[in-house]
Amino acid sequence: MMSLFQRSNRRIGRRGLIIATFVVLLVVAVDVLFQGSIRALVRAGGASVWRASSYAASAIMGSGITESRRALVEENKALKQDVTRLELRVAALKTFEDENAKLRALVRLAQELPGITAPIVSSFLASPYGTFMIGAGEKEGLSVGDLVVAAGEGGGRGFVIGRISEISNRLSLVTQIFAPDAASEAIVRSAPVVVSGRGGGNARVEAPSTLSIADGDTVVAPSLRGMPIGIVREISREPASAYQTLHIGLPISLSALQFVYVVSTSK
Repeated sequence: MMSLFQRSNRRIGRRGLIIATFVVLLVVAVDVLFQGSIRALVRAGGASVWRASSYAASAIMGSGITESRRALVEENKALKQDVTRLELRVAALKTFEDENAKLRALVRLAQELPGITAPIVSSFLASPYGTFMIGAGEKEGLSVGDLVVAAGEGGGRGFVIGRISEISNRLSLVTQIFAPDAASEAIVRSAPVVVSGRGGGNARVEAPSTLSIADGDTVVAPSLRGMPIGIVREISREPASAYQTLHIGLPISLSALQFVYVVSTSK
């Protein structure tokens, strides 16, 4: 059955080719008989079609449709550029506002404690030993042991984040209070505790389970002018243990700090 269908298709194809060839020969013969008049008519018809299409294209171009589309594309591009510029300006304004708020907080610290404002010149993540550099030293009257304070939110006294451990003429190395394995005596809810640094602005305290402590309680250090060094972020309690573990942290982002306030311990 399939072979019969294929043979039928081949016969139809050959027949169509023969008919098409006959038609072409007939047209050529007629054209020769009438001395090329058929070709002239075809050329004239083609020229008319070309003129009509040319006229239509010119009409479309002259109507301003393409120009309007091009203008809309350019306007859209310009609007996108304006939006991008505005977004960049808003981001810059937000940065300036944040910096101004931090500087105002440092000014409030200066009204309470003698000291100077110093820029941070190294990343908190650059050293695994819980140290960083500030751009002030002996030339500015600083000395080893001076307290380095980060301004607190809402006009508070701020938090002691470190002490100057090494100093040069224009630079000082600061060791963080919560540096790994660093220990500091502190007070939580009037109870003396020892704070063990864990790095990254975090520390841990082992306190008696009978001590009533809540998240958000402030941890202060009597040896650091009684200033805050962190807050209680989380409390872990084991039912059978006589102790509870307090996870201490700073309510500020160390990586976002650009300036610190250095309080002299000699004044």
